[in-house]
Amino acid sequence: MGHTLSLERFRSRSPIRGYASSSGGFTLIETLVAGLVLVVGLIAIAQFFASAASRITESDVRSLLMQVANREIEDIRALPYEDVGTTDGNPLGVLSPTATRDEDGVQVQITREVIYVTDSSYSGPYPANYRRVTVTASSSQHPELAPVVVSSFVAGGAPGGTLDILVTRANGDPIPDAQITVTNTHLSPNVNISSSAMRTDSNGRLVIPGLTPDATQSYHVIASKSGYNLDWTDPDVVVNDGVPYASVTLILEPLSSLVIHLIDPAAMPIAGKILTITGPWNFNQQGVTVEDGTLTFSNIPYSPSANLYNVALESGQGYEPASQNVDLPSGTTLHVDLVANPLTTTTTDPASTTTTVSPSSTTTTTAPLGSLLVIVRSTDWWGWDHNQSGAFVKLGDYPEQRTNDRGRTTFSDLPLGTYPLVVRKTGFDEYIGEVTITGDNAPEIIYITRK
Repeated sequence: MGHTLSLERFRSRSPIRGYASSSGGFTLIETLVAGLVLVVGLIAIAQFFASAASRITESDVRSLLMQVANREIEDIRALPYEDVGTTDGNPLGVLSPTATRDEDGVQVQITREVIYVTDSSYSGPYPANYRRVTVTASSSQHPELAPVVVSSFVAGGAPGGTLDILVTRANGDPIPDAQITVTNTHLSPNVNISSSAMRTDSNGRLVIPGLTPDATQSYHVIASKSGYNLDWTDPDVVVNDGVPYASVTLILEPLSSLVIHLIDPAAMPIAGKILTITGPWNFNQQGVTVEDGTLTFSNIPYSPSANLYNVALESGQGYEPASQNVDLPSGTTLHVDLVANPLTTTTTDPASTTTTVSPSSTTTTTAPLGSLLVIVRSTDWWGWDHNQSGAFVKLGDYPEQRTNDRGRTTFSDLPLGTYPLVVRKTGFDEYIGEVTITGDNAPEIIYITRK
């Protein structure tokens, strides 16, 4: 009459193993795998949003740079025509070549360039009928973004004088992208055109119109390019009004290196000696040989065939003076041996004393003597050294001497000791100093300053 419960029925429906039955639920491993997939997916989504945010930021900054550049162009176009130019360029104007300012929290660097250009269809009286304005906007906070460059043209003529400049190698090949600087200190205000926009084109040419005429041969033109020598006008140039244009051709060549090996007659190196090298382009430098007897002059201009370099070991260094002329090609490293002979003669003091030791022998004591080579130089505003000939040099109580065409003069047979030294030349400040004669003196190089 009552119901009997079967234990077996419960056992068949109640799993007692550590995993889910096939009828439903997840295993522990399945749960872990699902969680891992979810984490990887969330990371990918986060990276996507971060990348998207970065792209939005870059887009916003580029848009800002474009707005700044366009606004600059519009402001420049609103200027009077005669004001459209940079303070260091040609045409000369009121614009600063560079500027930095904050735009919505972004530091923006602005570069302004203005040059004269000519429309190919133009046939008017001037060598140029437009001024091309180029504005570059960039941000150092976002170096991954390329600068934004915007250009525009402003119509008008270029009355005055014109320089037609050609820059080539010695073989006539054009030098593109050479920087041109034009100065004239005779005019008031002075002309000083040094804008980065003043560069030669693919044919090595740059035409600079709109210059104030000057018949006094006072326009100084310099061409330069990294890795090349400088060249400049010598004599300087007359610029007349209108035509014909003042034509200038300048030569640039790749720089070279000169390695001097100072050796004795047995080909052994001589270290610790001062060598002087002089030559074209007002080149004048000194250096000291190292342990292996070498001295290297790097990045120096080539030597035209009619104007060679001269390498010299000056006197007063324990060796006979030695020098050698060197023809240095462009774009090369040239090795040159300079052979120096040891001193073979001894200078005796006329005022030596004689002491009698015995009736049959005497001993002569000679006071040691020395010599001094004085080199007088000045430095120009480009940093080049110039030997100063005709300078008066006074050493102690010895008679005053004048420097030769290499700026040198030598005092010989000097008792050892310290002497006052005075150098003077008209147009320069007087130099007053002292020098100690030790018997093995290196050349004394004196720099005088133009008043």
